[in-house]
Amino acid sequence: MSRPNPFKRLSALLLCAALAGGLAAAGCGGGGGGGGLSNDDPGGNDLNVVIAFGDSLTAGEVQPAYPSILSGMIGKNVTNDGSYGSTAAAGSGRCSTVISKRKGAYMLVLYGINDIMFGRSTSQIAGSLESIVNTCRNNHVVPVLATYPIPIHGHEIFAGATYRLNNAIRDLAGRYGLKCVDLEKEFLDGSDPDPALYLDDGLHPNAEGNRIMAIAFADLF
Repeated sequence: MSRPNPFKRLSALLLCAALAGGLAAAGCGGGGGGGGLSNDDPGGNDLNVVIAFGDSLTAGEVQPAYPSILSGMIGKNVTNDGSYGSTAAAGSGRCSTVISKRKGAYMLVLYGINDIMFGRSTSQIAGSLESIVNTCRNNHVVPVLATYPIPIHGHEIFAGATYRLNNAIRDLAGRYGLKCVDLEKEFLDGSDPDPALYLDDGLHPNAEGNRIMAIAFADLF
């Protein structure tokens, strides 16, 4: 009976580790994927400008919102282009205008929860997010996607649809090889959303939630 070759086993283990590392480089992890975000072809965009793009979770129900906190953490100008009540559908329409105005080399995209409330399907929202991704890529901007904290309290009715949206966001990030910040996981206490990170409405982050968001995005850089 032949003995197993330890070198073959080591090679297999190294191959598995390499494949795992490659998968971790894209898609959603518990944060921004361990840094390393870069833009090798920024065109006329500024590598020191990051566009935070989204709805009221970006704009901030409590100030300072996460973009302002993030700016201090990473030493870059993080613009707050969150719009209260905005949808991914509306975001896909204003994306190119925001890029032209800000000239940022990176865009952090957190969109879709308001679309859910307006009754849009997961596939429709994912289509709008894909449009934003393609607008970024066509304008030399590196997009980063983010999942949503799961709504609780008065907004818990939207939790199921948010889980489905988050899975679609992870899939979109994986298909395009994009970094993805998994805020759903960042807002968990064990296996459940942590109420200590939300305002009483159960949708928007409080001051500590904003800080957690900023830390998660900072991990990109």
